[in-house]
Amino acid sequence: MIENPILSLSIIFILSFFSSRLAKKLKLPTITAYIVLGIIISPNILNLVSQSFLSMSDFFSDIVLGLIAFTLGESFSFNTLRRIGRSVTAISISASLTPWLLVTLVLWLLFKQPFFIALIFGAIASATAPAAVVTVIQEYKSKGEFTDTLLGIVALDDAWALIIFGLSLALAKSGLSEASRALDIAKDLLKAFIEIAGSFALGYAISFIFNKLSGFINTAKDRLIFILGFITLAIGLSIALKLSILLTCMSFGALLVNSNKENFQFFEALRDIDAPLYLIFFVLAGAHLNISLLGVALAATLGFIAARTAGKITGAFVGAKICQASKPIVDYMGLALIPQAGIALACALLAKHAIGGYWGERILTITIASTVFFELFGPWITKYSLQKAGDISQQS
Repeated sequence: MIENPILSLSIIFILSFFSSRLAKKLKLPTITAYIVLGIIISPNILNLVSQSFLSMSDFFSDIVLGLIAFTLGESFSFNTLRRIGRSVTAISISASLTPWLLVTLVLWLLFKQPFFIALIFGAIASATAPAAVVTVIQEYKSKGEFTDTLLGIVALDDAWALIIFGLSLALAKSGLSEASRALDIAKDLLKAFIEIAGSFALGYAISFIFNKLSGFINTAKDRLIFILGFITLAIGLSIALKLSILLTCMSFGALLVNSNKENFQFFEALRDIDAPLYLIFFVLAGAHLNISLLGVALAATLGFIAARTAGKITGAFVGAKICQASKPIVDYMGLALIPQAGIALACALLAKHAIGGYWGERILTITIASTVFFELFGPWITKYSLQKAGDISQQS
């Protein structure tokens, strides 16, 4: 075991550099290489990451999820939404509700999980991995209607996922006790709605202050420092106020891009520094895999993976058909939504703390195992769907 966190960081950067080169030769997304590297250097195998560095994963996760959510806010430009808004809304709703319902029914009826536990799994299944999708899009410089629609769906998809999870967790917690059941449900539902509304309100307040003070910016360096300061402010206040980092930063980005046509420069500034943070995030995600967990609840894990995959593909197909989207969107959008990572793990951790005991551990175990699967194969599938849609070249 390496105890020096700085040495651990150097190992991660150097090995990530060479693993990304190898991934490009093998025509695999870089994110997949980072996760595999994390598994290899984890305490389970080579033990090259210090425990003190692993303990910092929550810090990196919060920062990266905030950056990703802010970046996704750019896809809510009114100009973009006017062009693809109808299809984005229809597909995102269908692609969130279908896996929620399908995973809930499969785990409840076929794998005999208690209904309220299956409901939590269904809610976790509705989320997509914005970090994985955005990373693949940026890596292969994907551009086009399919890409714009995908970014919008991912942003809305995770917004719906957080709402669905809040409602499902409220029902699940109330299902644990018969005492004052109706009152418990009402309180938990109200708390979920307050968190969602509060996150959007905080995003609006931060964007308002940001716009008022942005006149002091003179250089590109000023722009980068200024936007990082406000993104971390949004993240920190969200944590302090027990609000959603994702929804706060996403609303901040959406309001920013629509308040001034010059604000797109702030999104461009972040693209110069976000790669190392994404790298650390995904390597640490792989390093947290406990291989012994893979043998626990294997059947239910496979059932979750199969039902979620079917739910995403079916949901996106139905939504695209309803809104009469273009053929590439109808045929391939469901595949592009397969990745799942940070938001699913965050929801699983919340469920573990809220429910506790055996079922809390089981929810986290199955989510970790399935997340590793989706993050190993999901980015490659997203890349494939972008290629088939014609937004990146077949040779990339």
